[in-house]
Amino acid sequence: MNPGVPIHLSVILSLLRASYIGLQSGPQKSIDALDGFIDPVQFFDQFVIPGKPVLFRGAAKTFPAFNKWTDEYFKSLPESNSFSAFAEEGKKENRSDGAKHLSFSEFLNVYQTEDIYYVNPVPPFLAQDVPLHHSLNCPFIVENLLADNVMWFSSGGTKSVWHNDAYENINCLLRGTKWFIMANRSETSQKAHIDIINGAYSSVDVENVDIDKYPGFKDMQFYNVTMEAGDCLYIPWLWFHHVNSIGSNLAVNIWWRAYRTPLKCEQMKPLTFDQVHFRDGEDDDLEMPLNEAAHQNIYLHDRMYTEKTIDPSGFLDSVGQALNERDLEHVTDEDVYKLFDLLDLDRNGLLDYIEIDKILDVFPKFMRQFKDSNRNGLLDYIEIDKILDVFPKFMRQFKDSNRNGLLDYIEIDKILDVLPKFILQFKDELYRTVSSLIIKVIEYSSKVFFLW
Repeated sequence: MNPGVPIHLSVILSLLRASYIGLQSGPQKSIDALDGFIDPVQFFDQFVIPGKPVLFRGAAKTFPAFNKWTDEYFKSLPESNSFSAFAEEGKKENRSDGAKHLSFSEFLNVYQTEDIYYVNPVPPFLAQDVPLHHSLNCPFIVENLLADNVMWFSSGGTKSVWHNDAYENINCLLRGTKWFIMANRSETSQKAHIDIINGAYSSVDVENVDIDKYPGFKDMQFYNVTMEAGDCLYIPWLWFHHVNSIGSNLAVNIWWRAYRTPLKCEQMKPLTFDQVHFRDGEDDDLEMPLNEAAHQNIYLHDRMYTEKTIDPSGFLDSVGQALNERDLEHVTDEDVYKLFDLLDLDRNGLLDYIEIDKILDVFPKFMRQFKDSNRNGLLDYIEIDKILDVFPKFMRQFKDSNRNGLLDYIEIDKILDVLPKFILQFKDELYRTVSSLIIKVIEYSSKVFFLW
């Protein structure tokens, strides 16, 4: 099966309407497809770090859930009667409909006839039936990155909004067919019409795109993926997508925190969902906000991955392409070169994607936390320059003094000893935000071995 070709009649009939999302530009592209999962190091090197989607054909057919999870099996479990959950109302998602509170067994009795679908973490009494995917079975991922899992269950006909997610995503289909329309985050960030910023989705009607209201879709390169039962799809962090579920549909996905640095993985025994800890909400302060700045940064990161390193003039060109016309009016070449110096942690006059990766997690939120010190409603470049001038100098004085690849408590204590002096450079409302953020950076750095 070609993962780029929709094969079901209902999908083909939908496509006859040229107003359906994904049909506003030229021919759609397909994505890479592999038979089964690959090991975590390969997965990160070939797909996660460059941000490339991939279809793992048949990978979920080895899951116990693939054969066990029938409606009859679910109803036979006594826990189904007592386990309470929410079902979303309205199969065509608009994120304004309500949710219905009912037991799992009650959902099983009504989902075939009502306009609802199940969107909850895998129930605990079913978690042992879903293994942690082989491509994620790495100690570092298990201990630091796993965010959440979701069970998607419907009678078919669900249509998502056009959106992107704050996490990396592998979606595994156990029943039915799913059809995805996707777009590359770095190629299309200025055209995607994500106008509901807080929810990271678009108000566009996916079945009837008003091209006059949403002209960016005319120039967008779309990717078309059809999943059959047993397939698993990797959707990169911040990639835009819409999903259409066809026929009785059951899927499980894993979200994990974006981490774009090559992995070193020790072999570990296979794990199931009941044996791992999903950390949803625990690292909210380090989660990349889904807004224009995030897409600008990810554009730069993707270009640097392709080119391996980039010099100041190339960085200037990249920033010019990433920013919109409004921002370009206020950004000078000098501003861009100052940002380059901030990111160039090893001071070699070049930026590589590892340096960008370190800053992606902390820099956008770091900058946005500062208040408008002169109360003029704008964060001007005098105020920004003060932050840019002192923060890198402060962080660069700390080294891995014993060269063991870790920041130990003696080294961290040195930071904490001088932190108050650094913070005292700032006044009033800056004190709390700088103090809070830098302590979080220190804690995060010691946890995942980032050395500034």
